[in-house]
Amino acid sequence: MAETGAKGIDALLRPRSIALVGLPRGFKAGKVFLLGLLDQGFSGPVYPVHPSAAEIDGIRAWRRLSDVPDPLDMVIVMAPREAVGDILVECGHKNVQVVILYTSGYGETGEEEGRREERRLQELARQGGFRLLGPNCMGVYSPLSGLACFPGMPREAGPVGFLSQSGSLCNLFAGLCASQGLYFDRVVSYGNGCDLDLPELLEWTAEAPGVGVVAVYCEGVRNGRALAGACRRAAQAKPIVFWKAGQTEAGRRAAASHTGSLSGEWRIWESLFRQSGTQAVQDIEEMFDLVLAFCRTPESGGDRIAVVSGPGGPAVSAADAVERSGLRMASLSDRSLTRLREVLPPTGTSVRNPVDVGLSASFDIRLYLDTLEVLSEDPGVDAVVAVGGGATAEISQIYVDGLARFRERSGKAILAIAYPGFLTDKALLEPLHRAGVPVYPTPERALRAYARVVRYWRLRAQRAGERVS
Repeated sequence: MAETGAKGIDALLRPRSIALVGLPRGFKAGKVFLLGLLDQGFSGPVYPVHPSAAEIDGIRAWRRLSDVPDPLDMVIVMAPREAVGDILVECGHKNVQVVILYTSGYGETGEEEGRREERRLQELARQGGFRLLGPNCMGVYSPLSGLACFPGMPREAGPVGFLSQSGSLCNLFAGLCASQGLYFDRVVSYGNGCDLDLPELLEWTAEAPGVGVVAVYCEGVRNGRALAGACRRAAQAKPIVFWKAGQTEAGRRAAASHTGSLSGEWRIWESLFRQSGTQAVQDIEEMFDLVLAFCRTPESGGDRIAVVSGPGGPAVSAADAVERSGLRMASLSDRSLTRLREVLPPTGTSVRNPVDVGLSASFDIRLYLDTLEVLSEDPGVDAVVAVGGGATAEISQIYVDGLARFRERSGKAILAIAYPGFLTDKALLEPLHRAGVPVYPTPERALRAYARVVRYWRLRAQRAGERVS
């Protein structure tokens, strides 16, 4: 039999071969697994298994799993529920390492029969010596391994790990992150989690060298004590951004019917997050904002903020957002104030923080760039919020190159604000993505996320010091 434990779970990302059991011939839901593998360029052999098809999409098909002549590391099952038991027995005989079970109709139904069948899945996995992901899940997306549960997923790899009870959210969140040039090391949709569940997946992902931040979408768990321990240990290694859905009565009912999860009282979850240092978020937008900030701001970032803006109103609203977020407006040094008076026109501008470079800066972009240079050398400034852009695409290109240069040379965080009318061309944003500059639609969203990053790294350093002492 196949070995269990780490080798089994690691086969989620490093399968040498994959069988697709129950793969449909027509364009039906299960076809996305084959299309995803082909689209990502999975390098190993793929074996469709179908009771009557000789081939599917030009690939030879096999009638039964046991007919496949070669070793199999991973099996993705999309067969009807009544056929799953026999298929899992075959997986044990084939020394399969890991099974991804797309099939639904188990614990999420709320019926005792579904729960009983789910317990049987656990037993079959134990007897067969393989790990089981699911049921009711989409499986794994990993660009480095050529794995995808949907076609059209980005082929670029990055520092984000995402664990989700919802399969569709894997696709949605990956697309949202890709819009900012932010990519993934791994995405795992685990569904009902009857064997490989969130606590084990969380620690496994947090320990991965290629993962810089872990995002989680969770509707509920089987073992709250195990999750609390996993969150505590994982948050000591990596930032954990946790979206716990099902906080309301309506949400709890929806979670129970979606993945069969028991959501629990929100106050208990709040206590878990607070004690473990896990970063709780309320929706996909907040999760995205915080993941982006963790990936694109330095660990050493401080709370003294300078605002640079051409439009006057956004400068004022950004100053409000700084203090509302628990950050501080930086006090600029006398040297910085003197230099700003030298580079900015005497009218229509302000050298005090927030620094108003005037609307004419959209035409004379040097006003933005010279101001950024002054702030990069001010020891009292930890991070800069930059609002604006050029009046033309050519001028905006010079502007974004200047923001990228600020980040690379100063090492300080810079948060770029892309209001409608500014920085709307995606091609313009590429230099910012490469330089590690996060782009937000408003100062409020940028500063809320950045403030949490600052607090996280300070608390983590404090707790590390307490453990040492």
